[in-house]
Amino acid sequence: MSGRFAGRGVVVTGAARGIGRAIVDAFLAEGARVVAVDILPSVSDVPGVEPLVVDLSEPGAAAAAVARAAEVLGRIDVVVNNAAVMPDGPILDVTEEEWDRTFAVNVRAVFFASQAAGRHMAEHGGGAIVNVSSANAVRSESPEAPYNASKAAVIAITRSFAHELGHLGVRANCVAPGETLTPEEAAEMSAADRAAEREYVRRIPLRRLGRPAEQAAAVLFLASDEAAFVSGETLVVDGGELSGDWFDRSAAPPLPDRIAGLDP
Repeated sequence: MSGRFAGRGVVVTGAARGIGRAIVDAFLAEGARVVAVDILPSVSDVPGVEPLVVDLSEPGAAAAAVARAAEVLGRIDVVVNNAAVMPDGPILDVTEEEWDRTFAVNVRAVFFASQAAGRHMAEHGGGAIVNVSSANAVRSESPEAPYNASKAAVIAITRSFAHELGHLGVRANCVAPGETLTPEEAAEMSAADRAAEREYVRRIPLRRLGRPAEQAAAVLFLASDEAAFVSGETLVVDGGELSGDWFDRSAAPPLPDRIAGLDP
């Protein structure tokens, strides 16, 4: 078996679809042994992995999933905390139940999965934690206030783990995806959705949406030996969206005639 992660044990949460599935596929292609964690039973259909069907919103679930993965893999070299929920709704209508579930999955599970993995890695010579945040952590997009806040917390958690566990050989980093078109989203889009996404592309200097495989590539880099001296960092993968905007949108470069994934 060859590849950057040949024989290494990897845990990926939120692994059944979208960016998480792309991350799993990328690690498998690089020779890793993967435990795929998701609340969706369809995670069992991902070929080449050991599936764990887990509701990470439950107290203790994240640490238990890491412990089970350690039993399966023998050694955990990489943990990718990708699982997340994203309720939509105006900020004045957000309920406590929505807030609590968002933070249970997006923040608490990330912290305690990282804690359990950090303990294991410290005992086995080190490892890498890669958390998936969002560009929304550094710029607000409405109406997604609980999600925005939770993803900002993920960046803070990442820095804390990098700072406290570095001397034990454990690195922690973050990937913050911008707008990324998953196959599932593309299949479910209405004509209005596609028009809205096309308009969104005006904010992106590279004039297209991201691809799940591009987010996965960033995750693999941060988990790899190539990033051996990188820790506590957040890599924004957004096509340049956060680099700026046009005061007068009419002066912005025109959109391409066809945007992959959106236009026929």
